[in-house]
Formats: sequence, structure tokens, C-alpha cells
Amino acid sequence: MNTHSAIGSLAVAFVLFSACNASAAPIPPLGPVDITGTVVQARWIPEQKIKGIHGMSGTLGIDRVKRAHFVVALEQYEGVDAKTARQMTGYLGASAPREPASTQAPQRILLQLNHDDRDYLKKGMRIIVKGYKIAGDEGGTWTDYKEISVLQTEKQ
Repeated sequence: MNTHSAIGSLAVAFVLFSACNASAAPIPPLGPVDITGTVVQARWIPEQKIKGIHGMSGTLGIDRVKRAHFVVALEQYEGVDAKTARQMTGYLGASAPREPASTQAPQRILLQLNHDDRDYLKKGMRIIVKGYKIAGDEGGTWTDYKEISVLQTEKQ
């Protein structure tokens, strides 16, 4: 093997190695932040058992349980800047509304809030989520928070 083909082979191997490592890396975590907003949608999803895919890295390769949770859309929110609001909403994948790239805050922010009681959150509530954090990897997104407080129920 001549020097040029050896260097070329090493370059290809480096690119492939870097691409594989990048795809297995966790997403950059966000938070903790305190977010206040008005619930405009609250969809409850029961606990799910997810089968790992043999040979895959991260959580994608292991059997896991995704806790029961709400996917909540908040409007009139505060506590995060526009960039963080877009990132948090985007981490929830297909559930995220497609907002044009902008420096302005999106109208809504999506949160994933673990909770076993399907009747806990309702449209129209004003809530504060304290210590909200979001992270994940190729196997999915997970969130955590310290506390949810209902500040106001739906106006009658």
C-alpha cells in the first residue's frame, strides 16, 4: 500500500469513526428552568414498555419503560428565552410544531411532564413547572422536574 492510499484509508476511517460516535452521543441537556404558562393542550400518554434494538448504543439498545406522562403545550409562557423554547420543543420530535427559524419566541412551548394521574392537567390551567430539565439520546428524550403547581384553573 502506498503512502497516499494509506493516508486516504486513515482519513475515511476517521470520518466513519467520528460519524458513528456523533450519532450515539446524547443530546445537550437543557435546564433546569422554571417555566410558567397556560395549558392550551394536554395529552396524557400511559406508561409504555419499549424493546431495545440489539446492537444499538445508548438507551436505544436496552429494554426500557417510558413513564406515564403528559405532552403539554403552553402559551403565554415565561422563564425561558426564545432559543431554549425552540430547542425544548424540538427535542420532543414529531410532536413539535414546525416553526420558521426566527429569533422570536415561538407562540407555544411543548413540555413532557411525567405524571401518573391522567386527570391532573387540563386545558386553561395556569401552571408553573419548577426545575424542568430535558435530555436524551438516540433512544429518546427524558425529562424531569422538581414540582408542578397549579396557579389558576380554567376561567369560568
